[in-house]
Amino acid sequence: MDSGPNIDPKPDALTSVNERPNAQVAPFDLALPGSQPTFQQTTLLPAIRAALALRCNIQNRSHFDRKHYFYADQPAGYQITQYYHPFATAGSIILYDHDGIASEDGKTVEIGIKQVQLEQDTAKTVLQPPSEALLDFNRVGHPLIEIITLPQIHHPQTAAACVKTIQALLQAVNAVTTGMELGGLRADVNVSVRKKGVDMVLGQRTEIKNLSSIKAVEDAIVAERKRQIAVLTNGGIIEGETRGWTLGASDTVKLRGKEGEVDYRYMPDPDLGPLIIGNHLIQSIAANLPQLPDQTIAELVKDHGLTLKDAKTLVSLDDGERLDYYDSVRQELADLRAQSTDPTEQKADQKSDITVANW
Repeated sequence: MDSGPNIDPKPDALTSVNERPNAQVAPFDLALPGSQPTFQQTTLLPAIRAALALRCNIQNRSHFDRKHYFYADQPAGYQITQYYHPFATAGSIILYDHDGIASEDGKTVEIGIKQVQLEQDTAKTVLQPPSEALLDFNRVGHPLIEIITLPQIHHPQTAAACVKTIQALLQAVNAVTTGMELGGLRADVNVSVRKKGVDMVLGQRTEIKNLSSIKAVEDAIVAERKRQIAVLTNGGIIEGETRGWTLGASDTVKLRGKEGEVDYRYMPDPDLGPLIIGNHLIQSIAANLPQLPDQTIAELVKDHGLTLKDAKTLVSLDDGERLDYYDSVRQELADLRAQSTDPTEQKADQKSDITVANW
C-alpha cells in the first residue's frame, strides 16, 4: 500500500465558519458576475511558519492557478490554487517510533513534503439523506494552506502518525488555531495498492476526502486498502475516484469520478498577481519561530527528568495548554523555593518537576 496525506490547515478557523449557514458570504464566494478575488495577506505569515516548520524551501516568487472542475461546492467552476509554482517546496518530516508509527517502519521514517501551497476553500456540503444536500458558503472565501506529502507511507498507522505530528507542528508555530476535531484542519488521503516486491509502479490511486480526526485517517485507509485488494483479487480494476468515509463505517463510498491533471485544465489566474516573498521576511520569521514539539520533548526529558511518555503527553494534550500549565506551576514552585530560608528547599531539582508533570 502507498499513501500520501494532503493536509489542509485553516489559519482563521474560528471566524465566519462558526456563524449560521450563509451568513458571511461575499459576491466572489458565489461567483457573481463582475466579482474578483483579493489576496488575504494575513494568511501569508502562518503559511510561511508552517512551511519552515516542515523544512521547506520558501520561493521568493510564486503564482496562483485556476483548477477547473464542476461541483456544487465550487460555483465558479474553478478553484484558485498554486499548482505550477507553489510558495514552498521540497520539505520533509521525520517520524519516530514514539510518534506511533507502524512497527514495520522501524525506529524512524522520513516522509517527503512535495509542496505547500495557498488555495481557496470550498463550500461545506451538509448531506440530507436520502437524496438532498445543503451548501454553506461561509468558508469559501477562507484561505487554506495545503500540505502535499509524497506517497511514501505504507501503513495506515504511520499515516495517522504523520497527520498527528504535522498537526502538532502547525499548532506549535501558530499556523492553526485549533486541531482537527474542532475544524482547524482536515485531511485528504490518497491510497493505492500494488503487489509487494513485484510491482514497482504505483497503482491507481483513489482520494478519500475531508477526514476530520486522526482515527478517521487510519480507519479510512484500512477500509480503502481492503476494498482495493478485494477488487483486484476478483479481477476488477481500480478507478480513479474521490471517495468519502464516515466515522464508524466499514467501507468508503464513491462521491465522484476523479479527474486527471489534464482534465483540471490548470491555467494561470489572471486576477491575482504573483506572490513576492522577500528574504528579509523569511529570515525574520525563521529567527522567531517557536520551539518545535520534538525540541520541547527532548528538553523535558533531558533537563526536567520526565519520561518520554510523560513529555509527549504534556506536549500533545489540550492544544498546548497542558504544557503551559506545567511551566507556570513549575516556575511558581521555583520562585517559592528561592524565597525560602531553608537551603534544602532552595535547591531546584528534577524531582519536583517530575511531581508537577504527574500532578
